[in-house]
Amino acid sequence: MKYRSNLIAIICLSIFAFVAFSTVEKPNTNKEIQNNHEWDQVEEIVVGRWVTDALEVPMINENVKNLYPYISDSSFNYMGRAQGHILSDIYPQDDQEFYAEQENLVKVVESLGVKVRRPDELEVHSIATSQPYSRDPIITIGNKVIIANMNLEACRLETANYRRIALDLAKNYNGEVVDMPANKAGLHEDNIYLEGGDVFVNGKEIYVGLSGNASNEAGVEWLQKELGDDYKVYGIQLQHHVLHLDCAMMLLNDHQGVVCKDDFVDFDALPESLKNYEWVEVKPEEAQRMATNGMVINDHTVIVSNEFPEVNKRIKALGIDVIEIPFRKANYFGGGIRCSYQPIYRQ
Repeated sequence: MKYRSNLIAIICLSIFAFVAFSTVEKPNTNKEIQNNHEWDQVEEIVVGRWVTDALEVPMINENVKNLYPYISDSSFNYMGRAQGHILSDIYPQDDQEFYAEQENLVKVVESLGVKVRRPDELEVHSIATSQPYSRDPIITIGNKVIIANMNLEACRLETANYRRIALDLAKNYNGEVVDMPANKAGLHEDNIYLEGGDVFVNGKEIYVGLSGNASNEAGVEWLQKELGDDYKVYGIQLQHHVLHLDCAMMLLNDHQGVVCKDDFVDFDALPESLKNYEWVEVKPEEAQRMATNGMVINDHTVIVSNEFPEVNKRIKALGIDVIEIPFRKANYFGGGIRCSYQPIYRQ
């Protein structure tokens, strides 16, 4: 869904807890942090986890709607019936399907030889929390894993769920774990925001989406200083009804991608390295449901939702191997497949 659902606020309310995770012994035996391109062969990732019987739905009002311009009316209507309740009390089948789709994603990725790290299931029953999206709280660029500064204060709690993973990486992996500077409470004008859904890695070029809802110019400036002169960080202006850059664009390799041009303030102003791309263009209503949001396994393979048969057909026509899986339920909450994982190591 182009617009992160109204439940992004709820999903963001993760409790402060260090969490353990399980791993499957597969590649990256040298234990390295590495992510140089969106399309390099992926070998190790972190995938979030949907927690069943745990998502408490808040009351929906105009203040909530005004705070989230990227949330669709249909999402608010969906949540309206469940406000003040545990989601599974009103939508028990949906709650189970959210879980099943996430677990199936893990199985598909592991079948491709990818090592998957995950947080343990939180033992909560009435706290408004879930943790399906690993993309935003942590960001991997080059040999760095960055603990991100989330825009909304509720979302900032998510980073606590990745501290133990970050600690293991810092102690046992070749690479660097970086904490962003501490922010002031609330949406303070001096705060520095950077979220993983906005960040795309293309060698020494980094693209950061700017819609006014997540990452900001201060985040772009901080990232440029952190990465140094070897990198060039570009801020890309998005329409205000878009949350993250990955809600509008996906890079399949160094010359092909999927895009919703209407979601950019000025699509022609993209960096030169993107101007000669062969794009599969999607409609705004398709981007709203995350047609641009998949897991690029390598430069010729991508995992996408089976909700977009026509879009996927056009991706296949580019010569890309397309793995289609059920991934519809999570879109209700404004996230897609890319939102659900963060790479730790790409070849």
